[in-house]
Amino acid sequence: MSNSKFEDFKNYIINKNVLITSHNLVDIDGLVSCFVLKFFLNFFSENEKTIIYLPEISKTTRTFIERITLKFPELELTFVKEVSLSNFDIILILDTNNPAQTNLDVLESKIPFIFIDHHFNLKKDYELNLKSLNIIIDEISSTSEIIFEMFKYFNLKIPLPYKYLLISGILTDSGNFKYGNNDTIIRVSNLLDSQVDFQEILSIMKNNTEIPEKIAKIKGLQRAQLIQHGEWLIGITHVGSYEANVAKSLIQIGFDIGIVHSTKKSKFRISTRAPKYVCGKTGLHLGKILEEVSNEFEASGGGHDGAASLNGTNNLEEILDKIIYKIKFILNN
Repeated sequence: MSNSKFEDFKNYIINKNVLITSHNLVDIDGLVSCFVLKFFLNFFSENEKTIIYLPEISKTTRTFIERITLKFPELELTFVKEVSLSNFDIILILDTNNPAQTNLDVLESKIPFIFIDHHFNLKKDYELNLKSLNIIIDEISSTSEIIFEMFKYFNLKIPLPYKYLLISGILTDSGNFKYGNNDTIIRVSNLLDSQVDFQEILSIMKNNTEIPEKIAKIKGLQRAQLIQHGEWLIGITHVGSYEANVAKSLIQIGFDIGIVHSTKKSKFRISTRAPKYVCGKTGLHLGKILEEVSNEFEASGGGHDGAASLNGTNNLEEILDKIIYKIKFILNN
């Protein structure tokens, strides 16, 4: 991790009017990263014009906010849903390095922007992206870990509520360490102390599966098509919603790779999953595959080696065929 970038980033941001944002339908890691980064910036500047913009949050994230603020009433997790970009000097985009996922006209705003992210680096040339200040580290499992490393580098004390936030973000995106590594566990260990109740954090994060999600999983499994390729089993199905959770269910019942798609009005979404051991053994990187396919079909896609998604408006069947073709090509080698 290039710690010198933290210095450059901090020096550039000081006393600027900052807009912090993340991807649409923000998850817990994206939410946590935004708010803990804002707290970090407050150490170096008293500028109160730093604003967090989140147009829409997921239901799981909304439940998390309710529970964590019940635990810490003093924790203000407030954000705006509408914003005028002309009021800001810089935009910080967290937990994605694709401006199209922010619901903002970032590229048309003429305002410089910086990515802080842990997904596969798309390495696209955006005119106003300050590439030298980007902090994109796809070897780690969550953006929360990058924010934690900032605090660690500057030797800043993290108050108890923000420890809870960071641990929650790390656990969420690492799948409770399933998609992490030794460093993931060490970072959480460094955040733990006598005041932090780890089991309480798990309780706050617990997502009770509601009937619509259960139905989506059942229908997804009923419709699942099996593609056997050598020793590997690929499952593909379609649902109306909960694509990511249905893809996880495919893995849980025995598929090595899960592909789930849904269509809403004129848009579609594809979610893919694969266990860490499959990615490690084969060199499979779903994020790279979906990013390559999205470029070919003018869609928006990317993610991690074992978890990635793609959003598009046209050519669903062609895109699915190309994804499966690329997956099979990797599995052959």
